[in-house]
Amino acid sequence: MLERRYALPVEQYLIYLGTTKPQMATRLNSTRMKFDFPLISFAELDYNLFLRSTRPEEVVLGVLANFKDDNPEKALQKIVQRIEVTATGSFSLEKHFRQLRVLAQLRKLEKKLKDLTMDSISKFVSQERDVAYMVAQEKEQIKFVTNLLSKSDFSADKIADIAGVSIDFVKAMQQKLSSGNQ
Repeated sequence: MLERRYALPVEQYLIYLGTTKPQMATRLNSTRMKFDFPLISFAELDYNLFLRSTRPEEVVLGVLANFKDDNPEKALQKIVQRIEVTATGSFSLEKHFRQLRVLAQLRKLEKKLKDLTMDSISKFVSQERDVAYMVAQEKEQIKFVTNLLSKSDFSADKIADIAGVSIDFVKAMQQKLSSGNQ
């Protein structure tokens, strides 16, 4: 459909994001379909290629590439610095740091990224507005309030005050606990 609509040749590529050597076929030859496509493995690409880009969305992809002789901390530091240089405005910077966080998880580098960028990213990304942070914080509040309800004789008002939550939150947890015990 793309070829017909735009009268341009359509190229098909298989992009592999894993860190191991890809094992999948790059050719399909069945009775009615024949496909042959190149495989691009990010783990084989030099991350410096992405660092040379002037577009932060391309720089971010460097986290999936091969760090060559650089250790992960140094590579991540270069990627973060390059994103800061190429991003225009705080909205763009925040968006690309979020993308970097997600892609770093694919390489199991989230802890290294967290340690490296605590100061750098915190200038642009509000931790309190981060969805992952809010979910984790709510889980902790639920656990804390549930423990206080089941292991103390404090009133709902006192628990709300201690936990820093609303009385309605405590009452909702109380209701869940009592309905779960019946």
